[in-house]
Amino acid sequence: MPETKIQFSEARNGEKTCSSGGKFLHSKYNPTAEAQKFVDAIESDFEPQCVFVLEPALSYCAQFLRKRFPKSAVCAIRFTREFSENDRLWDETFDATEELDDDLFNAFGEEKICSSIFVDWTASKNAFPEKSETAWLMIRNAVVKSRNVMATRSFFAKRWLKNSAIFAAFVESTTAMRNEGKTSFPILIAASGSSLKTSIEKIRENRSKFFLMAVSSAFMPLFDNGIEADFVVSTDGGYWAKKHLEFPSSKNSGTTFALALEGAAPARILREKSILPLLYDDATDFQRRIMERLGIKTAKARRNGTVSGTALELAMNMTDGPIFLCGLDQAPCGGYQHTQPNALESAAESADNRLSTKETRMTASRFNSEKSLEIYRNWFVSNSQRFNSPKERIFRLSANFKFEFPLGMIRDIDWDGFERLVPKNDRDTGKGRSSGIFMDTPEKNGKTLPERRRIIQEELERSLSDEKFLSEVFPLETLLMKREKDFGKRNAAEQALEEKKRKLVSEIERTLKTSSQS
Repeated sequence: MPETKIQFSEARNGEKTCSSGGKFLHSKYNPTAEAQKFVDAIESDFEPQCVFVLEPALSYCAQFLRKRFPKSAVCAIRFTREFSENDRLWDETFDATEELDDDLFNAFGEEKICSSIFVDWTASKNAFPEKSETAWLMIRNAVVKSRNVMATRSFFAKRWLKNSAIFAAFVESTTAMRNEGKTSFPILIAASGSSLKTSIEKIRENRSKFFLMAVSSAFMPLFDNGIEADFVVSTDGGYWAKKHLEFPSSKNSGTTFALALEGAAPARILREKSILPLLYDDATDFQRRIMERLGIKTAKARRNGTVSGTALELAMNMTDGPIFLCGLDQAPCGGYQHTQPNALESAAESADNRLSTKETRMTASRFNSEKSLEIYRNWFVSNSQRFNSPKERIFRLSANFKFEFPLGMIRDIDWDGFERLVPKNDRDTGKGRSSGIFMDTPEKNGKTLPERRRIIQEELERSLSDEKFLSEVFPLETLLMKREKDFGKRNAAEQALEEKKRKLVSEIERTLKTSSQS
């Protein structure tokens, strides 16, 4: 449908006014006075970070919004581009399309959207009812998404905090990277995609020619085939992530476990194995301080949606030689989504029955994974040029597996290609292991468990007095408290937050006590 033409005319006081389809969008007498009354009538019991007006037309209200809300961004949502010459009066302008929800979220993020006001310029709503309906639907989507993201942030922030406390309390033997980027020794990163099984024999056959890194879900398939990794990377903070790392304590005596502080790991792994602590570049001050007070060196890591991405970033810092990605399918497949055995598959199988079959579960798993795999795949594609600059050194390796999707500038090669890049006996350690090339000798932590728990408690109490930390752990509560103008309600919100802080401290103390017995 063609866009309705706007008719411009002169109001009684000499200002410009306009109409659409015979309906005036501004006063025929005094548009400025009308805009002043409009802004004065806006009800708000909090100081918004943003004020959005749905199609303000000639934008007479912008100046009055700035006076009433001097600390807020003032924004327009346009129903038509015929007023684009007035966009300069606004901090941001958006079009009322079906992408508006994403546009708002990408521009402002969840906190600002949850602390914003959205108001109709009523005349525009009447003149453009379909555009108005679309805009409000998209605004609702953006607000719901923002609330969900804040709830997710709050949930995971608490989980990551508890995981960090467990890490600090129980880690015993830590190591550090040696000679970062000063070696050209090859690294092979094993992910758990179905293509990994095509390379198991080749990995075993060429084991001494590379430093073998494995993401946590690839650990079991390798070990089950008699292949012990030099390095296992685990970053996921969820409960199920620990299942990939559960094995008899006598196994993998020579493996270093690269673990994110906020990741989920069995306390036994922390006590018994050599650990490379990974500290994300956006780590909290709480995480940094407890590591410093414990005297534990950490390795820098970049947060990624997929553990394979974190592993690749680490590998690129460890060597300037070739890096091979094995089992990195980044696509759903028929049958098992991961090379077996897989800890989560083993757990899921126990719930299979005649009414809820294995085939039904696996089919659902395939379709449910498509969106997340697309996100991960796009990350590799978008970064592939950076990975291979200034020279090509990142390759996806398989035994002639037919990958469904390419990974941008990351070239697919087979094991013949590997042999050409890593000739026989080239940099071969002759021992089947190459850990010493990259990792320092592990050092024991000298502090007792009571000392560590005291440090954790002190730093937690300190952090819970920091506004930035509170906004990370209790994002919704702190936002609502900042918004509240009424003294009584604000005081009640502060008391409620204090109670949640006390509850969190108790939960962490209980978690540490429970973990010490596992």
